[in-house]
Formats: sequence, structure tokens, C-alpha cells
Amino acid sequence: MASTLRFLLAARRSELHGLEVLASTCELVVLVSTLVHALQKERGYSNLYLYGADEQPLAALTGLSRDAIDVEEGVRRFLDDLESDATRSAEKARLLNCVAHALYRLDELPDMRRRLRDRRIPAEEANAAFTRLIGSLLAVVFEAADSALDPGVTRILVALLNFMQGKELSGQERACGVIGYRAGYFTDAMKARMQALDASQARCFDVFMQYAPDDAQAAWTTLAPLAQPVVQMREMARNTSDAHRVDGGLAELWFDLCTQRMDAMRAVESTLATALALQCDKRIAETREEMDNRRLLLERFAEHASGKTTSMLFNVQGRVVDVPPSDGVGHDMERSILDVMREQTLHMQRSEEALAAVRTALDERKRIEKAKWLLVSRYALSEQAAHERMQKAAMDGGMSFGEVARQILAELGER
Repeated sequence: MASTLRFLLAARRSELHGLEVLASTCELVVLVSTLVHALQKERGYSNLYLYGADEQPLAALTGLSRDAIDVEEGVRRFLDDLESDATRSAEKARLLNCVAHALYRLDELPDMRRRLRDRRIPAEEANAAFTRLIGSLLAVVFEAADSALDPGVTRILVALLNFMQGKELSGQERACGVIGYRAGYFTDAMKARMQALDASQARCFDVFMQYAPDDAQAAWTTLAPLAQPVVQMREMARNTSDAHRVDGGLAELWFDLCTQRMDAMRAVESTLATALALQCDKRIAETREEMDNRRLLLERFAEHASGKTTSMLFNVQGRVVDVPPSDGVGHDMERSILDVMREQTLHMQRSEEALAAVRTALDERKRIEKAKWLLVSRYALSEQAAHERMQKAAMDGGMSFGEVARQILAELGER
């Protein structure tokens, strides 16, 4: 029985280690979400600067660049510690690979910023560079969620991932709107893109609402009034044409409305970040308490084996160890150990079932990403072109993105 207890204790110790690693990963996710927000603001003002003729947005853009650099330095310091611990965490291999891609994109940023300030880069190219970088950072968050093994933490990570993705799509819509309003009208292609971005945002926020804690859902609900003027300007954009133009000055109004809404979304991200930290702390505390219980039980067994008399001890289910079980199964210590084994097995089973349920959204996203990159490789498309092709197929066929992904994988002979 001493061996049984030692291995039960080792199982809890392994779970505790996994939770501590997960807590560190969640800390990285929170830092990444802060960096994404800073880059989204910088991208927004770079669009306003490059698509306009005056120098007024440059001062704000310079300040936002400095803010993003400060946040980036904090992320890099954290990653230095993460790298030094990587040899003891083989399960981080995919996460570290995503980090490498993100760092590659970040290393490109200083040169792009210099070209941007001097207006030596087309607006479309600068916008695409920011979007690729933000996409690589979102991939880090996705990998963190995909590798998490605690269902409670995974739920919050899934909610945060989808909210961040919805917010990023809002930023892309803001950029597209600036282009159209600055020109005075929207082409059919731009209208289709705006519609697709709107639909994609709705899907992301629906998943967020499915998995987010109550306080985060409530915070998102309070932002509904900020969406109304954006909705009205979407409708205005749909009614424009080359023959029915609008004042180009509306680009600033559209930008301000979208920016106000996106800045308010940051509060929801902060609420999710707090919930994530609290959930990690809670699970670590619970697991440490369970480990202490098993250590005490192991000590109690040693004392029983030596014939010593000890004070009463309660097991994890609240039964007094020194009192024989009512059903007479085994002696007190044997029954207590059996209780621990059953409780631990049930705990793992419930965790696996809960984790399987929450991973549905992640599995669908995996299929979507796989289908998108399959289109990229088979038809030599850009990532954005492949994404837009999937969006069009979803809209034309009245299907979800996930259904389109399944269809693509089936047609191209992939599973």
C-alpha cells in the first residue's frame, strides 16, 4: 500500500507541475494580448496616415509605436525565461515553434516602421505586414489553448482566443472602411469583404459567449451601444457606388467609431485575463491541497504499520480514517486508500470529458486552418486570398466556415 500511495502522490505531483507550466503559458497569453492590442492601434493610425495627405496622424502614430515597442520588450523578456526552461518542457515544442514565427515577424517591424514614417511603403503592404504579425501572435494564443489540459483554464483560453480574433477582424474591417470612405465609395469586392468580415466577427463573438465567464459576458453586453453607429456606417458603405459617392471626410468618422469600440473591447480582454489567472491559481491551490492529503495518508500508513497510535485523520471524502466503514469493506486504512484511488480516477475521467467538450471549438479552428493552407499550397494562393475564397464559399452556400473547411478537406483528399 505504501507503493500505491507513493504513485498516487506522484500522479498529483505530475498534475501540479502541468498546472504550473500552464500558468506560465497563460501569463504569456496575457502579455501577447496586450501586444496585439498595441499593434492594432498602431496599424489603425498607420492606415489613417498612409491613406491621407496630411501629417497630422504622424505624432499619434509615433507615440503608439513607442507604446508597442515597450510592450514588445516585456514579451521578449518573458520569452527569454521561457526559452531557458524549454529543455524541461517537451510539451511546449509546438508553442515554441509558433513563438519563433511571431519573433520573425516582430524582427521585420523596425524597418517597416521607418519606411512607413517616410511614406516609402504602400498602405496595403504596411497593413498586410501588421496583419501577418498579429496573425502570428494569435497563433501563439491558439497553441496555448490547444495544449492546455485543464478544462476550466481551456474554456477561458478558448473564450479569449475567439474574442481576440473577433477584435482583430474588427481592426481589419476598420482598415477596409477607411480605404472605401477615403475613396468616396466601395467597390463590389470591398463590399463583399466588409460583409465577410462582419459575419466572421459574429461567429467569433458567438463562440466567445459560449465559453466566457459570466462577468466577461456581461462586460461584452454593455458594449452593444458602441456597435450601433458602426452598423449604420456599414449600411451606408453598402449603398455607395461610383455613381453615388459620399464625402471622403467620413473616413475619419468611421475610424473614430471603430477605434472607440475596439478600445472598449480591451476591457473585456482584461476581464478574461483576470479570470484566467484566478482559475490557474485556484487549480494549483486545489492540487496542492490534494497532495498534502495524500502525504498525510502516506504518513498515517507508516504509523499504522509501525503500531503507533495517532490522532484521527479525515480522507479526501470526509470520512474519519480511524472509524471502520459502515459496509465493512476492508480495514480503515485500506478503505481510505481505495477511496482516494476512486476519487482520483473519477477526477481524471470528469476532466477528460469536460476537456473533450470544450475542445470542439479548437478542433474546428484546426480544420479551418488546415483547409486554408491546403488551398494556399494547392493553388498558389496568398493566405488572405485562401481565406477570402473560403468566406465566399460559406456565404454563397449558406454554410459555416467549419462546414466549408470539411468540404475542402474531403474534396482535396485530406482528413
